[in-house]
Amino acid sequence: MKKYFNNVFWRWHFYAAIFITPLLITLSISGIMYLFYPEVENKLNHNLLFEQTNKPAQSLNDGIDDILSSHPGYHVMKISFLKDDYNTRVSIMGPDDASKVVYLDHHNQMKGEIEPSNLFSNFSREMHSNLLTGNTFINYLVELASCWAIFLIVTGLFMTFFRKYITNSASKIKRKNQAKFHAMLGSILSIPLLLIVLTGLPWSGFMGAKIYDFAVNHSLVGYPESVKTPPVSNNEIAWATRGEHTDSKSHEGNRLPITHINAIAQEEGFKKPYSITVPMDDKGTYVLSKAAGTGVTGLDANPLEERTIHLDQYSGMKLAIYDFNDYGILAKFIAVGIPLHEGNLFGLANKVINLLFIVGLLTLTFFGIKIYFMRKQKGKLSTPKSQPYMKYTWFFAILLILMGMLMPLFGISLIIIAFIELILLMSKKKYAI
Repeated sequence: MKKYFNNVFWRWHFYAAIFITPLLITLSISGIMYLFYPEVENKLNHNLLFEQTNKPAQSLNDGIDDILSSHPGYHVMKISFLKDDYNTRVSIMGPDDASKVVYLDHHNQMKGEIEPSNLFSNFSREMHSNLLTGNTFINYLVELASCWAIFLIVTGLFMTFFRKYITNSASKIKRKNQAKFHAMLGSILSIPLLLIVLTGLPWSGFMGAKIYDFAVNHSLVGYPESVKTPPVSNNEIAWATRGEHTDSKSHEGNRLPITHINAIAQEEGFKKPYSITVPMDDKGTYVLSKAAGTGVTGLDANPLEERTIHLDQYSGMKLAIYDFNDYGILAKFIAVGIPLHEGNLFGLANKVINLLFIVGLLTLTFFGIKIYFMRKQKGKLSTPKSQPYMKYTWFFAILLILMGMLMPLFGISLIIIAFIELILLMSKKKYAI
């Protein structure tokens, strides 16, 4: 019985390793890139982010008018007031959904522009999420690798304690000593690996969308009701008032100018970094936001300071206000988890800890591969033998079913592997140990 369970866990641990190893190495390397994207971005685009034009000071509205005048057919999507000495970032969109990022210096003069895809932050994020393919299938594959990582933890811990790697003394056989080191290191990294996977899933393609939808639709544990049903602006305002706000190209018709909205932000105590999202139609609202885990260099805030205000675009009336304290437990986990995953939750120490973890993970992977080739027989796959069904198989099956229900992509992959296993059992084909 002991050998049976050992071989079952060992065999499925091997399946997980085969699938996850190439992606784990890729994710680790791209993860290091994304971990330090602010530092790299600051060097690569120092001119845009920090340098000044030495032109006379003008209003923010005039600066935005300059942007729109030089980009016919474009409209402003978001203005981001970045932290420290950064220039102001203005995101604009034009025909065929073409987008650009334009920077205004401290005098609200245009410093320059860049395609979003050329920002290192966007490059490293795309590399980490879909290997620069932009392909949904690849994004799902990366997410699936994360799910298998959890299974790798479970099976690895089982074998570590089953084989008593922690209490056994050193062996005269080199492979066993390296297997012991692999098991010990895996046990040490199991909790941080689980934490990294769980904090990464909320921004993944498939599970991320499901988690977000759940959080939006269940305000008790998720986000406030205003996230599910955003307020709308009312353009039924007095004609006498409308004429007061038609002095700039940076807004449409009766819409309040950006400077007015920014003045409200100051009154409400918003301090850099924060952003103003511009309404895209006559029902939308201005959104003042201070948020963590934005993925924008210089915009990330402490999650405990997260705050959002929806403003009527015509009157400036506050239609909805909520902050971190209004989040449910799931929304708070997402708010804290994403910057923790990105390495900016508690400054440089967070980055160093994440970096050490990634180095440990690559070391663990290296020894896993090395141990396999040390025991592999020439011309054979050398995996544990395929096992017949036994009366205690339900124990392992329940584990797989529960994980499959919690992670649907993982569940689908399990069905495929189980089908392969069934074929092997029926054909009585066996691999040598």
